[in-house]
Amino acid sequence: MPVIQNPAERAARTAQKRHALLRFLRDELYTTPAVAGLVIGVGERAARSTISAMERADLVRRHVVTVVEGLPPVTLVAITPHGQAMAFDPATEAVIDRIYEPGRYSLIHLSHRLDTQRLRLQAVNSGRVVKWLAGEAMGANAKNIKRPDAVLLTAERVRVAVEIERSIKNKKRYAGILSGHLTAIKQAKWQRVVWASPDAEMARRVEAILKSIGRAQIAGVDTKLTPEHFKPLIFTTYQDFVHNL
Repeated sequence: MPVIQNPAERAARTAQKRHALLRFLRDELYTTPAVAGLVIGVGERAARSTISAMERADLVRRHVVTVVEGLPPVTLVAITPHGQAMAFDPATEAVIDRIYEPGRYSLIHLSHRLDTQRLRLQAVNSGRVVKWLAGEAMGANAKNIKRPDAVLLTAERVRVAVEIERSIKNKKRYAGILSGHLTAIKQAKWQRVVWASPDAEMARRVEAILKSIGRAQIAGVDTKLTPEHFKPLIFTTYQDFVHNL
């Protein structure tokens, strides 16, 4: 990206980048410098410069965490309470009273979160998605019902739940997740569910396991599943995620 010479334009671009990152972190809470670069449209080195300036303004804070003993630590960029106060629109939104709380993070957990964030950017930047809500921002769910990783709204006003599958779960766990989604669809909380996997082989296996489930509790009623129940379910790869919404 060429250097902006005009001071006013440069200041406006700086403010735009800060606003974009704050809006992203408003519900995601934290990310890495590399993903932050994707959010604001610059490389990781330039992103680190923006992050440093935002840290001096108490908008974000960097946390260095060890996710695997013996491997280099990971730097996370997290929104602060002041950052949350500056990230919302007072005319239409309420401030989100949540920030990143330092704790132990496994490599699996962090990788899953970052994959979800990258798919969010891919979806929103495509123009086919007008709103994305991270699962953790949805509040408490009903007992025994797993929150999806995210819920998005397409440009056609279709609400879609998103599940990111980096590794395959056992059939019993999938049965519980499926019951929750079919109940949510019946209650019109969303209309479709997309399971996204890193590659086609994993997507195919996730689909086979879910479609082998014969019965599910739908809104508290034990139900024999038919092909109709599986029509709102989509199984895809990260690469084809946007095309299958």
